[in-house]
Amino acid sequence: MRVRFFSEARRTIIREAAYLRARSVSGARRFAQIVERARRQIGAFPESGATDSIVALAGARRSAIDEYLFDYDIDDGVAIIQIVRHSRNTPIIALDEDADYEGRD
Repeated sequence: MRVRFFSEARRTIIREAAYLRARSVSGARRFAQIVERARRQIGAFPESGATDSIVALAGARRSAIDEYLFDYDIDDGVAIIQIVRHSRNTPIIALDEDADYEGRD
């Protein structure tokens, strides 16, 4: 399947690559390899991405490649990667203040 990067994903990749390149050429190279692996994996197995509530975009899928998350849609035979982010930059799910997380009554 053909894979495209949405403009926001492209901007994120460019920013992350520049950030890494300024600090570590090998880190930037590794990031480029991760992006390429994601493109190949999503292209070869587009239905393999998670679709449950962890994906921020309704109806989208998420593939995790090393420590990066790739959220994408499938539209007319094209996988469109919408969002790329490092897993440490993923929003944390808010805790319910009224929930009993300790299991006590």
